[in-house]
Amino acid sequence: MNLPRLVLTLNGHRIDAHVARSEEDRAQGLMECTSLAEHEGMLFIHDAPIEACFWMKNTPLDLSIAFIDDDGQILNVEEMSAGSLDGTRAAGLTRFVLEMNSRWFAERGISRGARMEGLPLPVQA
Repeated sequence: MNLPRLVLTLNGHRIDAHVARSEEDRAQGLMECTSLAEHEGMLFIHDAPIEACFWMKNTPLDLSIAFIDDDGQILNVEEMSAGSLDGTRAAGLTRFVLEMNSRWFAERGISRGARMEGLPLPVQA
């Protein structure tokens, strides 16, 4: 993947995230990706909060996904199975979505309400 990277922190855990900001990059996501390092993931950034739904078409890895609001707070964390066409939805409007290796969040006790540091948060008027 030839995408920009961003260093994030979640409950003291460093995350090296590939950043998918364009429509093309978000559509491609982690399709065809066969492995991620332990603390590596993909951060999807949307220009405005959306009702997000993700699936795993052409993605050979099981992944964990966190839906994150405008303030960097996790709305929900879900597990997704490789190749599944079942949609996984955010529990509210989300601006950021972070995909990590399967069970990454659960193994670190990270769930709804945790706050992500290092996100390019929108400027408040």
